[in-house]
Amino acid sequence: MDARAWYLREVYPRLRLPLEGRYPAVSLEDAAGSRPLGAQPLVMLVALTGTGKSTALDIARARAEGISGLRIPTRREVADWIAIPAAQAWAGEPLLPIADRVRRFHYTSRFAERVPGGMAAAFSWLRIAAAGHAPLLSEGIRGGREISFALRHFPHWRIIELSLPPLTRLRRLSRRREDFDRAQASRDLSFLPPSLRAEAQSLLEAGEITPRALAIARAEAANYGLFPFADGAGFPQYQRLDIERLSPEQVAQAILDSITGAPPS
Repeated sequence: MDARAWYLREVYPRLRLPLEGRYPAVSLEDAAGSRPLGAQPLVMLVALTGTGKSTALDIARARAEGISGLRIPTRREVADWIAIPAAQAWAGEPLLPIADRVRRFHYTSRFAERVPGGMAAAFSWLRIAAAGHAPLLSEGIRGGREISFALRHFPHWRIIELSLPPLTRLRRLSRRREDFDRAQASRDLSFLPPSLRAEAQSLLEAGEITPRALAIARAEAANYGLFPFADGAGFPQYQRLDIERLSPEQVAQAILDSITGAPPS
């Protein structure tokens, strides 16, 4: 089955997507002069929730030279517009918005069961109006399976993955206040390596890690893993940045240096 053709025929007409107003150069349907996102030069920033990806990306975009200012939908939007409604339609369910983070992971996982590459494939369904060959700078894929799919199928993409130790990420996730971080609280530490559980328990009791953050990280780990992509050394277009001791501004600069090939500062 051609999943994209099925989606455009059976699901897309039932949705009201704000593409034209929000992303005038992006379409889901084939359009004259457009090209698949998978064929577009793209720097894809990858990181798990709580890493500071969005903040660093905003700073990098503001500083970037030689990078297209064109924006594409975020992972959240691609999930809302493609992966989640497709999974709901396959299950015969109503096409309804899903706010809870854990339930969203469930639907994107269902989508990945039917569409090889999961969300990486969903991003490739987007079409971009021809606007030269300046690379885009964006974010949107997660986990080894999505990264591997992108590296193998989209040779014009470059993947930069931000890495933080699990407990550092949990502390950051516990401190942030985003309406999107909705999940039923959990105190389950079993997804963490045994060597980290005692420290995590102490942090939980001290309030430095919240049950909500644990629930999000646990569900995310089940779908995308807990650690960075293990096979990156085999792909020249993949790079990992360890950012534990870097400020958001330093992370943004490291991303730009990686793109331009400048030596680390």
